[in-house]
Amino acid sequence: MSKSRLAGLICIFVSAVLAVLAFALPIYKSVPKVKDYNGKDAVIAGSGGFLFSAYKEKTHALSDFCADDLFSEKELSGYVSALKDISKQFSERGCDTVFVFVPSKISVYREKLPENTAVRYSETRRYTQLYDALSGAGEDVINVFAYFDAIKNSEQLYHTASDGLNDVGGYRLFEQTARHINEKYKKNIKIYEISDYGTEITEDISYPMTREYRNITGITVPNRTVTLKEKTVLYKDAGFDYEATEATELPDAYREKGFDYPSFMIFETDVSSGCRKFFSASSALSVFRRGYSVDEVVTDRADPGFAVIIINEDEISALPTEQQSVEINEKTSAEPVIKATAYSDAEHFVIFGKAEPESAVTVTAGKEKTSVYTKDGDFVIEIPIYTDTEYTPLEIKSKTYGKAESAAVRLEAEYSDDNGSKGVVIGKDGHLHYRETVPDFTGASVLSEQTVGQYVSYLSAKADAIHAVSPNTKIIYVIPPNHLSIYPETAPDSIASEQSDVTRLTQLIEAFRDSDKLTFLDLRTPLLEAKETAPYRLYNKTDTHWNELGAYYAYRRIMDVISVDFPAAAPDPLEDFDVFTKTVPGGDMANFLEVDLNAVTENGVYVRPKAGFKSGISKDYSMNFANAWFSDRHEFRIDNKDLPTMIMFRDSFSTNLMSFLAEKFSCSVFYTMWEYPEDYDLIKEMQPDYIIIERVERSLSSL
Repeated sequence: MSKSRLAGLICIFVSAVLAVLAFALPIYKSVPKVKDYNGKDAVIAGSGGFLFSAYKEKTHALSDFCADDLFSEKELSGYVSALKDISKQFSERGCDTVFVFVPSKISVYREKLPENTAVRYSETRRYTQLYDALSGAGEDVINVFAYFDAIKNSEQLYHTASDGLNDVGGYRLFEQTARHINEKYKKNIKIYEISDYGTEITEDISYPMTREYRNITGITVPNRTVTLKEKTVLYKDAGFDYEATEATELPDAYREKGFDYPSFMIFETDVSSGCRKFFSASSALSVFRRGYSVDEVVTDRADPGFAVIIINEDEISALPTEQQSVEINEKTSAEPVIKATAYSDAEHFVIFGKAEPESAVTVTAGKEKTSVYTKDGDFVIEIPIYTDTEYTPLEIKSKTYGKAESAAVRLEAEYSDDNGSKGVVIGKDGHLHYRETVPDFTGASVLSEQTVGQYVSYLSAKADAIHAVSPNTKIIYVIPPNHLSIYPETAPDSIASEQSDVTRLTQLIEAFRDSDKLTFLDLRTPLLEAKETAPYRLYNKTDTHWNELGAYYAYRRIMDVISVDFPAAAPDPLEDFDVFTKTVPGGDMANFLEVDLNAVTENGVYVRPKAGFKSGISKDYSMNFANAWFSDRHEFRIDNKDLPTMIMFRDSFSTNLMSFLAEKFSCSVFYTMWEYPEDYDLIKEMQPDYIIIERVERSLSSL
């Protein structure tokens, strides 16, 4: 063969290889140079379809990347002491602790940033400070940064429109941890090859960062990612029914001879949750915990051989900042731990924290004292601050029944006219309420008799217009009650005594009780009844919306009405669903207060069908306001001619209803959120059996 022919064949082979890579890894195609970042937007647009978070209230990724917020010696010492304390608690139980440091997406894929941002990269960051300090303190630490940096161009490790690791990143995190334990502790943990998993490359526009970027630019950039699917799932749920805890177990029959299958307790956050399936497949028991508390009940039951504490660079703020296991004797209460602070308005300071369960927390500001009681240990307390001095010194103590008051934790609250009202009312037992809902609670928004008549005339005329183009369509108004309407006992003392029995909602329900043109559903009664027996609360604490359990009881009421005409649409019993809690970042009320949502978490309540969604809906675990996908227009079809058809006009309370309702209609159209058009062309074309108009109680004036 001639040299020229051989060279030609080599060129063809190289071109073919590059073409395959370009198809398999589209994320790494050559792209035009991106615009410089303006330094203000919450999202940084990078090359190759990458988006990066820059919103400091949600993540410190950008400021850490640039070393804008390096630790002081005191701060660093606090973090190290807290983490060493966790390690000590596990050591006392015969459990080894491994700290795994995972870099942020912005640090790993820094070459995809705009040039004016990429040049600000600092090798010395809070991440490296904490790693060096914890390593120097004698703890067992792993830093996967160099490894991730070396493989990032051959493997996509993170989502493109989310800060989290995808399955490939989760696998590599597990792999590096298992190899380290095998080498240091002389173990032989089973490590499956990445080729043992099926690979799927997907695009999705439902991610919050996609929505944020679309709000800024009007451009939709989908999340592109890689999912690894087990060919055979061997592990199963371990039945750990504790808050902030999930667990899996691997039966003996599936453990290969010659390998070790230790028990792990893994402390993770949203960024690192992609590692779960890999730990689960290689351990007798894997217990996944949110937060960093060593819960004695959970730990004693799990009896782990290894505690794996994952420290994500862009979630360092969620780490404990001081020693957690205060030496407690029978006479002294533990010091409260401060998780976050905020201002609800210019004259009020808010503290989010953790104390011993069933304790009273008291904040002293000068001569003023404010106290709250916490059953589960989490507390939110609002304190008036001085307006005639720059700073108000605060002293926070807790007291548990039968013990002396704890030592004091001290803070300072700064008075400033810039701390304007955030529209949030701090309620009891950690419940946060939207200030717009107070007039409904107190009856200040009650309608005059004349205005009620105008509502009846207008909505009846609208029903007539619908029936003119679709005579057999039934119209149902669904009004989700405000948080305060279902949990009035959580109202702050300042308004608790002002609760009114007559509200706009009660007036309209009564006005349309006998209407033959539309049905005005009363959801208050089923929700108030369910509150007494439901396994968990029905509304989120840090969010204005009902959770999935509250939405379930609303769905049950809606489908009870519809199933009178369509028996096949009867609601499914709660026994057909898995009902569970999961610790997630705080909701929209916490977001309004501008606190770090990784520090202010809550146990979200989730209701998922055991048989899966027939409609094809895919749900994450974020609070309502965080998932952009649900706000768009969607249509679902179920192949069952015995089910009715439906159009729904809706607001954000529909996001937790959609997955339930979509299962009970042969065709359901969920109109774009917050749009209530008089789309008679669609109604005429579809001739739906039902039109559901959903609008939260506080927005009744918009009807």
